[in-house]
Amino acid sequence: MSYYDAPTVGSEYTMDILSWLKQKERHGLHHCRRQSPQLEKRGQLVEWTCDVADKLGLCTSTLHLAVKLVDLFMDGHDIQDPQLYLVCLGSLLLAAKIEEKDGNVPRCSQLNIFVKNFFPLSDFFSLELVMLNYFHWNICLPTQCYFTSLLIPHSILPTDHHNSGPILSFPKAQAYFQEYVQYFLKVSLTDISFLDTLPSLLAASIIAAARRAFGLSPQWPDNLELLSGYREEQVGHLTTMLMFHHRLSVNNDEGYNSFSASPTSPTSTRGRGGVHCLWGGKDRQF
Repeated sequence: MSYYDAPTVGSEYTMDILSWLKQKERHGLHHCRRQSPQLEKRGQLVEWTCDVADKLGLCTSTLHLAVKLVDLFMDGHDIQDPQLYLVCLGSLLLAAKIEEKDGNVPRCSQLNIFVKNFFPLSDFFSLELVMLNYFHWNICLPTQCYFTSLLIPHSILPTDHHNSGPILSFPKAQAYFQEYVQYFLKVSLTDISFLDTLPSLLAASIIAAARRAFGLSPQWPDNLELLSGYREEQVGHLTTMLMFHHRLSVNNDEGYNSFSASPTSPTSTRGRGGVHCLWGGKDRQF
C-alpha cells in the first residue's frame, strides 16, 4: 500500500494521533543513552537485520520497530556474541507480531536459518519473554517510520514548485518523492548519529530532506510546520546531516548529473533491507 493511501490521509484525527505519539515518545519508560558495551557493533547488526527483514519480505515499519527494540534492549544489557544476533531475530519476531498480517509473521525456525540453526528454538521463546518483561509488555513504540507515514500524504502538494517550475504530473511526482523518503528513512536507521533523536523530529527532518533533494519549494511549507509541530530552523540541522548522505550517494552514482535532478523512472533496486534509487536525468519536470 502506498503511503498516500494510508487510512489517516485527510483524516480529522491526524493531528490527534501525532499529538498522542509525541506524548508517548517523550514519556516512554526507556530512552537510548548510548551506554551499550556493544555499541560499536550496532552498524553491522542493523545492516544484518535489514538484510534479514528484506529476505523475509517484512514491511518498513516492522524493520524500524525491530531496530528500535534492539537499540533499547542493548542499551540496558551487556550482550555477547552470538546472542546479539538472537536479539536481532527476536526483535524482528516481536515487531512482526505488531506490524504484519498473521500470515507474514516469521516462524522461529525460519529465523533460525539465518544463523544456520545455531540456537535451540526454546531460546527464541525465552528471549521473547525476557524482552517483553523488559519493556513491560509495551512494545508499540513510536518510530520515525510511524511519524513519516502520517506526514507524507501532506508532504507534497499540487501547488508546490519542482525545480522552480510547476508540477505537471502530480501522481508521478508523488511516486518519485516517496523514493526519496524511503532513502532517507534507511539513512536514519543506519546512521548512529540519529540514535537518540526524537522520532517525531527525525521524521520531520526526513520529509524536509526529501523535499530539498527532490527540488520542491517552498522547502518547509506552513502546512508541514503546523502538522509536525516543528519550525524549519528546528529541523535544519538534522536535514543537513541527512543531505550529507544524499550528496555522498550522488557523488558515487555515475548516472546522476545534477544536484537538482530527479529520478528518470520510479525504478529502484533493493539493497540490504531498503530501497536504493537509480538516479539520472537533469531538471526533469513532472
